Amino acid sequence: MIYVLQRVLLGCFLYASVASANELVIATTLSSEATEHIINQWQKQPQAVKIRTLNRTSSSIERLLENPLGENIDLVLSSSPMLLQRLQSKNHLQPFNNTMETSRKLVPESIRATTVAVAISGYGILMNVSRLEERNEPMPTTWAALSQSRYQGTLLMSSPSRSDTTHLMIEDLLQQQGWREGWNTLLKIGGNLATISSRSFGVANKISNGLGDVGPVIDNYANVLLNNPSLHFIYFPTSRAAPMFTAITYDSKHPQEAGRFINFLLSPKGQQALSDSDSGKYPVYPLPPDNPQAEQQSQLFSSPSLDYPLIMQRQKLIQLMFDNAITFRLTQLQDAWKALYAAEKKLKHPLPEIRGLLTAVPVSPEQAADPDYLWQFEQKSGFRETQMMAWQQFFQHQQQQAMTQIELLK
Repeated sequence: MIYVLQRVLLGCFLYASVASANELVIATTLSSEATEHIINQWQKQPQAVKIRTLNRTSSSIERLLENPLGENIDLVLSSSPMLLQRLQSKNHLQPFNNTMETSRKLVPESIRATTVAVAISGYGILMNVSRLEERNEPMPTTWAALSQSRYQGTLLMSSPSRSDTTHLMIEDLLQQQGWREGWNTLLKIGGNLATISSRSFGVANKISNGLGDVGPVIDNYANVLLNNPSLHFIYFPTSRAAPMFTAITYDSKHPQEAGRFINFLLSPKGQQALSDSDSGKYPVYPLPPDNPQAEQQSQLFSSPSLDYPLIMQRQKLIQLMFDNAITFRLTQLQDAWKALYAAEKKLKHPLPEIRGLLTAVPVSPEQAADPDYLWQFEQKSGFRETQMMAWQQFFQHQQQQAMTQIELLK
């Protein structure tokens, strides 16, 4: 009797183990639409285990992995090198031997031991062409175009504190235009925003639903919606390549199956699944010249790499600066730029001094690249709060001066 009971208990244990082994859990910052096709293609492979995804923000994924009673996550899938860097530094990721050289080159050097690039994307502008035509407005093609007064009240964008994809887009802009000119562009765009979306894929969905006309997004969030004839997506002319990364978690219960899934993503079938129209990304190996995606992929491959060490160092600065300069004072920005545009229209010439007041930021280019200054934003001290209070006073003073000068022109 005891022997039979032992066999029953052992059978139950083995059944539970098998059932558990039949599921991989992937925590991802991507939308469910962006991962659905990839997973469907994986399920067609021989002996493929079931995959369940947890679609979360970067900070939520970090909390999940730090909770010993939380989900048993096997893989992380994200376009955020910042997230993978933080997880690696906290020993949440396993080493992975990636032998595909074209993939390895796309991974920031500091996380190559654990992280694999499985696809690339680019940044651009998604627009609702029907709504633009109704307003007789041209299709914007650059960051500078998005800052023009004609798009006031029509733009949508997310915040870098809510979206690492948006953070990388903003860093792309800042590293190409320079600190001062980049913020000049961002603050003018801020004055054109209708609202700030809580997630980057929310920007694409809102534009698709007619809740906004235009917004900067990563290509795969746009491409899955382009069956809507009212929508059009165009890459920024100088977009950098934005890799999609994956890594196996340190506490994965099924590291071998997780490794099989990564190898599938790097295989010809996996690369095809990642780069066809349902996923909207590009493979990590060069496409043949006759492929319709080859030209854009080549442009992304040839673009200079982002300065990832700088991005990692100043992530908190960028998040706090954007929210204090734009997110928290969006209504004030909208009012100030509306008043300025009205004054310029009446006078029939630009007002550069007032524009200068509205586009200044309280952090210098030297500070934005100073490791000692940036390090202080990561510490649990009063430095961060002191800086933010000073920034708020700075922006309030600049706006008051601008509005006073506009009033004097009437």
